[in-house]
Amino acid sequence: MNLTLLRWLILLASAILFLTRLGDRAVVSEEVRWAEVAREMQISGDYFHPTINGQLYYDKPVGSYWLILIAAKCTGGVDEFAARLPPALAGLLGIAVIMSLGRRLHDARTGVLAGAILATSFGFAFYSRRATADIETVTGVLVAVWLFERFSPRGGGPWVLLLWLWMACVSLTKGLLGFALPLVVMATYSAHTATVQRGERGFWRTLYTESRWLLNFWSILAIPLAVAVYALPFVISSWSTGSVEGLQMVWRENVRRFVVPHNHTGPVYLYLGVIFMLAAPWSLFLPAAVLMKSPTPTRGDRLTQAYFWAIFLFFTFAASRRSYYLLPVLPAMALLVAKLLLAPHDLLNRWATRLRTVGWVMLGIAFVPIGLAILPPADVLPSPYNALPPLPARWCLALGWLLGLLLIAAILRKRIQLQNTGLCLAVSLVFFGQWYLFGVAYPAADALRTRREFLHLVRAKTDEEPTRLAVFQANDVVFDLGRIVPSFIEATELSQAIREKRIRWVLSSQRHLEAAQLTGRVVAEEPIQPWEFEEQEKNKLVLWEVSP
Repeated sequence: MNLTLLRWLILLASAILFLTRLGDRAVVSEEVRWAEVAREMQISGDYFHPTINGQLYYDKPVGSYWLILIAAKCTGGVDEFAARLPPALAGLLGIAVIMSLGRRLHDARTGVLAGAILATSFGFAFYSRRATADIETVTGVLVAVWLFERFSPRGGGPWVLLLWLWMACVSLTKGLLGFALPLVVMATYSAHTATVQRGERGFWRTLYTESRWLLNFWSILAIPLAVAVYALPFVISSWSTGSVEGLQMVWRENVRRFVVPHNHTGPVYLYLGVIFMLAAPWSLFLPAAVLMKSPTPTRGDRLTQAYFWAIFLFFTFAASRRSYYLLPVLPAMALLVAKLLLAPHDLLNRWATRLRTVGWVMLGIAFVPIGLAILPPADVLPSPYNALPPLPARWCLALGWLLGLLLIAAILRKRIQLQNTGLCLAVSLVFFGQWYLFGVAYPAADALRTRREFLHLVRAKTDEEPTRLAVFQANDVVFDLGRIVPSFIEATELSQAIREKRIRWVLSSQRHLEAAQLTGRVVAEEPIQPWEFEEQEKNKLVLWEVSP
């Protein structure tokens, strides 16, 4: 098939995967901060002071909130779709860029396959549909690497200015990773190349030559300008409030957290397991891809390896660790696995050959039990999970599963060559499976979540006196609640407000209301599903009408 046509098909399939029913699910977990900050910016007209429930929230830079507000101009308001549209579009841009980078580093087929692998990696697809700035950072780093690969052989030049300004803009979406990660990748590549090609000139002279992307006149202009662009929103915020809290948060969340974190302190081996989840199902081939050695490594091979290992080790050595921090490594993983899957058998070493075969076998074995999901939970799951409803559109899942079994049978009987038609069909099935998961099953599962509908009920019951509703240790409800309300962290402060008759209703979880020991009555309780366990029940919301 024509490779240009394949590129467009992959972009189309990725758009369907990332955009299908994008706004049909309520915002959850960290999505609330992006959606609510953007909503309050739109209400107040103040775009330099991020707030959640009226309280300053400087944990993240303002750039990602601005992108949501731009999306809201197209959608008519800050809703779930507008909050998730920027990462979805960033994901699509990432697919286009990885295909171009793969073509430049290796060849056109590798680029096309890398695009398909990246789009269908679980972590990339999941976060491309999530209202956070993580995929914007992933794609931002990827574009910076593309610029480096495209222009660095020329040494210095105007492109250096573009590179630094781009990194500044990326850093304004989530943090200084927009600077740190591309610089780590580029420095690692330069050092590795200097080690390999030092020859008679020696390591240091070769390193100087390979570092012309940094050591040039244009960097003297570009670096201060990039720092100024990044700092400008924080400076404007400080001028208007007299507070340096925003800049202090930059130090705390980007520099201090790397060395002495205040939370998210996972073990040093965390990412050895996390990468297999984020890169699923293609992570089954990652051991083989890492062990694959080219007889004559090219510049593209060195840059791909530097891209992967620099980011993986950067996050491993950081003191603060959390699973999704590792997302920026996924484009490099896609390049490594794409090259492995397209490599002729005779060009692979013994271990890469064996592990690639193991990867295909494990993928086939893992596919077979998916058929159990077609059956009603009442027939296959123990109590209380047998009360779960059946999956939506099971005929669709059944069709995909049947086609997968037919493909496995055809490959085993050697009716289809795995390296050509078989690989193309396997990628198509993974696209189909991810689309069913994110575009069909996830939105349907949101109907089982009771929080959004309960908060709409709370709003209706308190509309007569909206200013007398307060939340207690529950700031994450304000987006679905749709209004800014008094918020309390300490029970003593809440009790004082009740005594002063400023508060009539309190909205909080069962767990926190029990600790507050309020008098009054329950007005409404968030429903409890039959399959939810005690810990989940304690986190259910309660609307409490207080008595003095």
